[in-house]
Amino acid sequence: MPTNISLLKIKIRSLIDIINNHNYLYHTLDNPDISDTEYDALYLKLKEYEKKYPNLIFNDSPTQRVGSKLLGGFNKVKHQIPMLSLSNASNDKDFDEFYIKIKKDLKLKNITLFAEPKFDGLAISVIYKNGVYDSAVTRGDGEIGEDVTANVKTIKSLPLKLTGTDIPKTLILRAEIYMTIADFNKLNDKLSRNNEKIFANPRNVAAGTIRQLDPSVSSERNLRIFFHGVIETFTMLDKNHMDSLDRLKSYGLPICELNKLVKNLGSAKDYYNHIISTRDSLDYEIDGVVYKINNYDYRNQLGFTAKAPRWAIAYKFISAEAITTLTNVTFQVGRTGVVTPVAELAPVNIGGVLVSRASLHNMDEISRKDIRVNDKVYVKRAGDVIPEIDRVSLEHRKKSVKIAIPSKCPACGTKIIKTIDQSSYKCPNEYSCSPQVIQSIQHFASRKAMNISGLGESLIETLVNKKIIKNYSDLYTLSISSLITLNRMGAKSSENVIESINKSKDISFDRFLYALGIREVGITTARILANNFSDIDMLMNHNKIQLEEIKDIGPVVGDNIYNFFKLPRNKKNIANLIGHGINIFYAKKNITRDFHNFKFVISGVFKSFKRKEIEDKIIQKGGSVSNTVSKNTHALIMGVNPGSKYQKCLDLNIKIIEEGEFIKLL
Repeated sequence: MPTNISLLKIKIRSLIDIINNHNYLYHTLDNPDISDTEYDALYLKLKEYEKKYPNLIFNDSPTQRVGSKLLGGFNKVKHQIPMLSLSNASNDKDFDEFYIKIKKDLKLKNITLFAEPKFDGLAISVIYKNGVYDSAVTRGDGEIGEDVTANVKTIKSLPLKLTGTDIPKTLILRAEIYMTIADFNKLNDKLSRNNEKIFANPRNVAAGTIRQLDPSVSSERNLRIFFHGVIETFTMLDKNHMDSLDRLKSYGLPICELNKLVKNLGSAKDYYNHIISTRDSLDYEIDGVVYKINNYDYRNQLGFTAKAPRWAIAYKFISAEAITTLTNVTFQVGRTGVVTPVAELAPVNIGGVLVSRASLHNMDEISRKDIRVNDKVYVKRAGDVIPEIDRVSLEHRKKSVKIAIPSKCPACGTKIIKTIDQSSYKCPNEYSCSPQVIQSIQHFASRKAMNISGLGESLIETLVNKKIIKNYSDLYTLSISSLITLNRMGAKSSENVIESINKSKDISFDRFLYALGIREVGITTARILANNFSDIDMLMNHNKIQLEEIKDIGPVVGDNIYNFFKLPRNKKNIANLIGHGINIFYAKKNITRDFHNFKFVISGVFKSFKRKEIEDKIIQKGGSVSNTVSKNTHALIMGVNPGSKYQKCLDLNIKIIEEGEFIKLL
């Protein structure tokens, strides 16, 4: 450590301020003034300083946004001031009544309101102390929320340290966390390619992400935040809401640019119509307009009801919905055999889109909403995209027919069974049920898997139905002559498909594992497996206990992997693939005698590393990481406050490696 600590501290503090300002320009103002390369160089320089001098890491450093996984869930926190919900107006009459009442109660001719879009996100309270980000709590029931400080900290547009002057010692703010439509679509595209469950709308993503136990998930999903209120107004000297928001903006906090002051009922309605007209051009979802009395003294005069403030109202948009007849219910079989009910509707126009089908999700949803064939139903486009049945018009019910799950698979006639969690039904005929076979081949050929272009759903369906192929290993037996005779397959298109199949034969181990379609093994889990096993034979010969010892491979996934490789059919398919020329590339790891084939457990807090960095270094050097201590554990990498894992290692006489020794090993 250099003698002039003060000078070094100033240097690091200055670098943090520079990077945080660039984050503000990029994430809040969308107006960066340096290139990504220049930013990365500054960020890397800061990380080098912090690695060398861990005692000089500041709380608001941009490197400190992502913390460790939370153990035991989220703590319940009582709000210092309740976060009440808002009363709703669903039409002009409701809004007129609200406006007239507050005019009368305040004995004024006109009321100045502050109008802002109503974000379709997650309400949150955020606390800054001495200008530094301190904590964040979900709204919950208004009285008690959950402490989500670590996850909210990952939001890049959230300043960790406020700028400007006259910042109150404690600042309790109200904000909304949301995801842009562009980021939402990217996420769903990624999930869809991995054959994982997609989200219904951006709000669900925001709410679900903030409640993830691993903050790195929040960081990856690129959430955003808008601040729209001061919960403790007495901490500032402002007399109205608009001045408070201007002050918050001067502190570097992101404020919505569409906010506007409206001075009478007519201008309030003009604003509502303006927001409706611009709604489709926004890159985030809104579901109405919020109106608040601007003057704080008037707010205090009106006060609150038990549930909501009397001085504010949410004027909700009219949902895009229509009423039509549910004419029939069909059942579709997915790749994993799950049988899903689909509503067949009399075609109806909803928001400019002709809708004739809607998802019914599962039988529990049908029962909850009491949906029956021949019912008149209200259909909404969820998130303005996915059609779903919102409710039944019971007053129109006449000769309705209850919906029953078929006893046999609609595709292959096999008796269907209930899933383990009892929430859905599935066809167990995994290898002979046509839709399951077709979709497994689609998955195998997908871009993230074997990346075989030209193999669309209709071509695969034709190949399976004509019994030219029975599974994905048969793809490598195809020839131009076997394709050219098929409908819509000319010489050139047939050549292209065969060329793409041949190109796919060279494949990395992780993508090959993902392509096999093992249940609940997405691309991330496939990479974990590829990092922990030297080749496919080693993986196929492992038992369940050894699989579950691998970090992030739980009992359910471990069972799925074990059961998949136990089946002779799957072993035969893999042997056929290799026999047809599949060349699997196995990662060449930086192997040392201290790490190769050894299993490590990590516990405690470290000065020089984040936990993820330790995991990466172990895996790079040929080792593996487990969450649990067992007799197969080689060593415990131990930091400060290691917890119960330390005692268990002592009991089992397992080697303990402290941080200093680990650094020497590296």
